[in-house]
Amino acid sequence: MNNSQKKRIAFIGLGDIAQKAYLPIVANHSKIAPILCTRNTQVLRELANKYRIDEVYTEVTILIENQPDAVMIHSAAESHFVLVSKLLKARIPVFVDKPLCYTFDEVEVLLNIAAQNKVLLYLGFNRRFAPLISTLKKEQNPIQIYWQKNRMNLPATPRVFIFDDFIHVIDSLRFLAKGTVENLQVFSTVKNEMLENIQVQWEQNATMLSGSMNRVSGITEEQIEYYSKGNKWQIEELAFGTHYKEEKQESIGFNKWDSTLYKRGFVDLIEDWLQALEEDTFDIHRIEDIKETHRLCEMIVQKIN
Repeated sequence: MNNSQKKRIAFIGLGDIAQKAYLPIVANHSKIAPILCTRNTQVLRELANKYRIDEVYTEVTILIENQPDAVMIHSAAESHFVLVSKLLKARIPVFVDKPLCYTFDEVEVLLNIAAQNKVLLYLGFNRRFAPLISTLKKEQNPIQIYWQKNRMNLPATPRVFIFDDFIHVIDSLRFLAKGTVENLQVFSTVKNEMLENIQVQWEQNATMLSGSMNRVSGITEEQIEYYSKGNKWQIEELAFGTHYKEEKQESIGFNKWDSTLYKRGFVDLIEDWLQALEEDTFDIHRIEDIKETHRLCEMIVQKIN
């Protein structure tokens, strides 16, 4: 595929997440001609040289004038509202890291702009595409799902804690279950206005869901337990686990050649993003899906004491 047939996809924000998770995939993808945009000229020069990228910009306005096929935003969440609104109004499809914004009011404004202009707005929830998780999505009638994600010495204000990190747990549980959220309960510990840990529970149809995060833990870890009738799956760090059935157990995981980015869902996430860019019609369900995850985040924030 020559460059004229590739998607010209721009990166805005070239920090840690962009460099570790996305650029290694996108810069070597056969269907993508990457573009870089940052005011940091040193970073721009280094990454352009490293990945042999010719098209670079230091100003978003100039980037927009040159009409990329799409933009991926990996800048700080505080910048999302202004950047996403500019791009959507210019009718440029946008991929953005979670959260879309830190308040549900701003989220609704951006979702309305996307809907009015019929422009793709895509949220990058990589855990949906982690193979051990996407496999569970295919299972029928989950009874209970528990998701625990802990960190060390990272208490934060409730809004940042929930929207910037716990949103992964919230979205993943919503994704694995079906139906509307009901009977939400929130238990939390706040000290000196900083949220230290939280546990939430709710129901979706016949599925009981529970998510927790302790950010003053002694270890950084992530664990999932998924139950259906006669089955239990236990997954650790999105990378390995065990399936239990009829008192027997089977190890599940990957071979030694599978990359961390594949195990954590980033490879399949990029493929889904590219597929979304090819869709002929605007899918309003994508907007509703983004809205529901952020609405649930806002409900949880409001319930924290």
